[in-house]
Amino acid sequence: MGRPYRGVLFDLFGTLISFDLTSLPELEVGGTRMRTTIADLGGALAEWAPGVAVPDFVQAILTVSDEMARVRVYDHVELPSRERFRRALERVGCEDAVLCEAAVHLSRAHMARIADATALPAAHLGLLNALRPHYRIGLVSNFDDTATAYDILLRHGITPFLDTVVISEALGLRKPHPALLRAGLRGLDLPATDVLFVGDTFREDMVGARAAGVDAAWLDTRGQGLPDGEPAPRYVLRALPELGPILLDGR
Repeated sequence: MGRPYRGVLFDLFGTLISFDLTSLPELEVGGTRMRTTIADLGGALAEWAPGVAVPDFVQAILTVSDEMARVRVYDHVELPSRERFRRALERVGCEDAVLCEAAVHLSRAHMARIADATALPAAHLGLLNALRPHYRIGLVSNFDDTATAYDILLRHGITPFLDTVVISEALGLRKPHPALLRAGLRGLDLPATDVLFVGDTFREDMVGARAAGVDAAWLDTRGQGLPDGEPAPRYVLRALPELGPILLDGR
């Protein structure tokens, strides 16, 4: 028997929403072929940074992303996508006069490609339909563009199921900082003891839930098992629909 929760908070990417990476174009960067949202942005890049090759810009994005990721391990600050693009454009020599506008333009194009590559599995929609009559439901996601997160929720018909939405870019912090889960609890108007959080990344989702005092279900789709030395969350799932029996038995 599951605990008598009254609310459920979901992570977005890798939990409710999946990606179809095969829909992204391929590009060779540093001798390696990769699928990337930026591969077909050559026209936009030429407009704002003439003479910069797309692979060189992708390499700049990768370098900047790595730098930002290493910093946020410690401060958990979420910088917007446009800032990542601004730093990459600055690195490849984009003119200062157009730098900020170019960053916004390229970031929007990149985000549109991300949204196009998302999918809501039918079983996940079925779970939301089954849970909605019994639970308050919210979403708490690490993502660096709030507008695109809402676009994804709208295009897949998820918004009618949600009582609250917390996106890290809007808050300025990201999981595992407990502020995100706490904001989600306030949005549900429920105490931590009455809510279950469901996410797929251990060191962000599970650690963040633990810091906020919220029970968690870890979606371990690859069967990797617990990281060494980490306490187990209350539930470990291999697929999101496994949550149904936990929350709906006896309802």
